[in-house]
This record gives sequence, structure tokens and C-alpha cells, in this order.
Amino acid sequence: MLKMFHDAPAAGGSVAFWEQAWRDGDYTESARFCDSDPLRPLLDRHARPDSVMLEGGCGRGAYVARHSGRGVRAVGVDFAVAALADVRQRYPTLLLGAADVSRLPIRARAVATYYSGGVVEHFEAGPHDAIAEARRVLHPTGVLLISVPYYSPLRRLMVVFHRHEWRRTTDHQAEAPPPGRVFFQYAYRPAEFDQILTEQGFLVLDHQGYSVLWGLYELPLVGRILGRTAQRPRHPPTMATGGRAANLPLPDTSLLKRLVVGEDDSVPILGWFVRVLRWMAANMMMYVCTPAGAAPS
Repeated sequence: MLKMFHDAPAAGGSVAFWEQAWRDGDYTESARFCDSDPLRPLLDRHARPDSVMLEGGCGRGAYVARHSGRGVRAVGVDFAVAALADVRQRYPTLLLGAADVSRLPIRARAVATYYSGGVVEHFEAGPHDAIAEARRVLHPTGVLLISVPYYSPLRRLMVVFHRHEWRRTTDHQAEAPPPGRVFFQYAYRPAEFDQILTEQGFLVLDHQGYSVLWGLYELPLVGRILGRTAQRPRHPPTMATGGRAANLPLPDTSLLKRLVVGEDDSVPILGWFVRVLRWMAANMMMYVCTPAGAAPS
């Protein structure tokens, strides 16, 4: 796996970092992005009306708002208390709570769908406690949808160019960061994260890479070209921030939006390129899991 550092004043797993990240963002853009999110079909399939969906690390609450509007009993928790207070002012009817995803104030087996989008990789001690807690609150026939950064073939090639901020590692432990940087996140190869999920009592059913444009930003030339047409946001792109592709000035055509923003791999011929780019350069990998021993639905 890959350990990644950044030059922000706070570590990626800290409350201070996320309070600032959500404060800098655009709530309207976050909500708008949900409609074109590459994960939308997957989430819509598993978060069913009248079932209980929990989002661990809900940030601005965009997913909670969207799925509540679909008739899902959606609940969001986050440890960024100030951000939650802001969301409550904007959306007073949403079910939101302040909590650590490693210690949820939710009874066992109460949740049908647990969504965690780009959260557990930010804990330097590892994601194990948060995943074990997800296993505890999930119903035996429920589904866990959890995404973490993908240690892609592109990132493997780019390690040498990021040697001052990326380190290969085989375990989760605190260590002295490079000068001027603090810990941000881990990126995993699918086999590595599959093993962690299996150890915590899950059966992995499927994977889906997504957020290709953000992954391509790590190529210096591509980053400069894209940077001329869209400002790369400072806040993390692992939530519904609108920063992955929605801020590119694309012509208003459904095909381009399906391919570039929605990463729709069902488009004839062109969808094959989407799948190749997901494998090669996706920023994130989504894992679809059920509790081990449950019958896949």
C-alpha cells in the first residue's frame, strides 16, 4: 500500500482538517454533483426506499439529502461538529449526528446499507476499528459500500516523482512524516483492502474504480493541461464535492457528461475506454461487501 502525506496544517484524520475542508466547500455544488456521481447507480441500487442507510463521514450531507429524497431512511454521522451544525441550518430535516465512525451510537444490526466514501484511509493507525464497527451495526443481510484511494498502476509508476510525499509501506503505524508535511491517507491495492475487509468479517462481492480525472491530475503534464480549464479544489475529492469533474467547462451534451463526469461504461465502444482508465488511473476504489455468511442479494 501507499502512505501519502500533504503540506496542509493538519493531518487527514483530524477534526481540524475536515472542519476546514467542509468550510471551504460549496454546498450547492456538492448536492448537484450527486446527480452525475459515478457511484449514483450503485448507491441507488443498494440504498432502497424504506430501508435504513447510514453514511459514516457524511460531511456536507449531500448524500443523506439525496437519498432521503428518494424515500430512504438516511442517517449521516461525522466528527466535524461545526460542519454538521452548518448542514443542520441549511437542511433542518436531515437526520444527522456527531460521532466517531469507530464508535457509533447505533444499535447492532440496525443498518441495511452502510456507505463510507473516502473516510477510513485517513486514520494513520489503520481502518480496522471503523470497519469492525460497520460490521457491528450492519444487518446480516445488509451491504457495505466502502471506498478508499486506489493504489493504481498509474500511482505505482508515479511513486518516484512523489518520493517526498509518498512512501510504500506494508503496515499501518505512526511515523515521522517528511519535513513540512503531515499524514494524509493510505492508498490500497484491491487485494490488500480485500484482506482487511475479510479479516473484519466481510465478503467482498465487487469493486468499482472511479474518479479518473482526479487520478490523472497526478500526471504533471495532464495536471497542467486540466488546470488551465478547471481549478483543482483544495478540499478532498472523495466526497460529493463536485470537484472531480463537475467544474470542467464541458459542452452541454449528455454524451460528454456521461463519459467524463458520470464515467458511464455502458456507452458502446467508448465505455471500454472508461473501464481501462478506471483500472489504470482511478483515484478511488469502491468495495461492495456483505457480512460473511450472508446470502448475496
